[in-house]
Amino acid sequence: MVKKMILILALFISFLIPAFVFANDAGYEGGIANEYEYKEVVFLTGSPVVFDGKLTVSQSTRSGTTTATYRYQLTSSDGGKLTRTLTFSTVETPKDQYNQVQSKTTLSRYSETITEGGNIYKLSSYEFNGSDIKSLNPGVNYFAGNFAGRKVYTLNNSKGTITVDITDKTVGFDHAYGNVKTQQINYIITGDTVANNTNISWSGTADVDVSFAVNSDLEYVTNDPNYISFRGGYLLSQTGQDVMKYSYDLPEFDSSGNVIGRNTGSSSASLDEVPQEKRLVVPNVNDINGTWGYDDILKLMSMEIFPNTSKYFGPKLPITRSDFTVAVAKAVNLAPYTAPKTIGYTKNKINEVSPFIDVSTADSDYGYIKAANQAGLISGTAPNQFSPDKALTRAEAAVIFIRALGLSNLAPSGYFSTGFRDDSSIPSWAKRDIYVANEIGLLEGDGNGNINANDTLTREEAAAMISRMIDFMMKDLSIDYVQKVINY
Repeated sequence: MVKKMILILALFISFLIPAFVFANDAGYEGGIANEYEYKEVVFLTGSPVVFDGKLTVSQSTRSGTTTATYRYQLTSSDGGKLTRTLTFSTVETPKDQYNQVQSKTTLSRYSETITEGGNIYKLSSYEFNGSDIKSLNPGVNYFAGNFAGRKVYTLNNSKGTITVDITDKTVGFDHAYGNVKTQQINYIITGDTVANNTNISWSGTADVDVSFAVNSDLEYVTNDPNYISFRGGYLLSQTGQDVMKYSYDLPEFDSSGNVIGRNTGSSSASLDEVPQEKRLVVPNVNDINGTWGYDDILKLMSMEIFPNTSKYFGPKLPITRSDFTVAVAKAVNLAPYTAPKTIGYTKNKINEVSPFIDVSTADSDYGYIKAANQAGLISGTAPNQFSPDKALTRAEAAVIFIRALGLSNLAPSGYFSTGFRDDSSIPSWAKRDIYVANEIGLLEGDGNGNINANDTLTREEAAAMISRMIDFMMKDLSIDYVQKVINY
């Protein structure tokens, strides 16, 4: 039933709020950054030393290879200095048959010098390689990756070497309302240094957990004046916070560089990014007062997910397949399909052909329906037939939601029961997605424990479900990636 998604999907994703840019590209050194400041912790001295200052990132893409250069100018609270320049090359390989993109990152140039506590640490070699995989879905793109590295420093030119072995595990997602990246980095630090003309060997470990989170929130704001044409409206805000947590077990040195014990502990730091806010339109609709779905309908109309072209929403009417498809596409910010423009004169002009015999290319919803079909969000009811005016069922809604979120694989494999009393009446093609939709709170049973999968959905019910999907994207995903992974 599901058409394969095409990689052009990645180009469809854009923000509902204008060009919110957050400076959370902090590179691979375990640091955090906002628009003005960069911060990281260094463990070479036997004590964690926090450096902060300026990080400058420059990036270019050519012939499928992205080159990124990170330049660090940092200082510590006791006068230490860190200067570093790193250049990475990333090659992305589309895997169309999986709706995925595979990438590989290598280090092409490096330089680093750290001055701290009267000692100079100079990076003499740096081996690095990393890779990640991105899963492309209509509403959410997910990624997971790893990198490993080995940095070797010389101490005071001739006082030995310090080797840092690095391993990392990264997970994250991005969608129209924000993004999260969480890194878990492990360092194994070994030293062969000289103290009082004696060679000493020592070792230590450190763990750094970093999260970069950009989240959105919707709040209804009441206006204070009495004499105003609207009592209030929705405020869409976006905030970002980067968090760094670290723990360490390091050798303790005396003033001559001899090991005299262990230094253990943990700490954290965070940086907030400049918040962004946008007031949404105020709908004028007459038939939703007193309905249980009032807040959800008003919210979606304020976001222009449902159109404001009429003063009547029709909350108790069944929602059509066309209206639901358009609403979900707008909710996940799937851009409508636009036919390629013909440049110059051509005898063989190609006319746009609809994939469905019952959806005209002149239909106002055609762009969204074709984009949703191309992205795998929805398929037809029969070969070349969409049935745009047919009432949507709860089963169809569940499938569309879970396809948008890309979470079908959360359902059990093989035979299983959804747990609803009317499990046997759930269509086989919808069972996995209904299971997942219930698990994540998008779809609930009635008071008797039935899911009523084949019942049609009212416009009010559809608004409530789409509202819950947006809340899931804005809140639940971030909680899962930040609180669960780094317990923050």
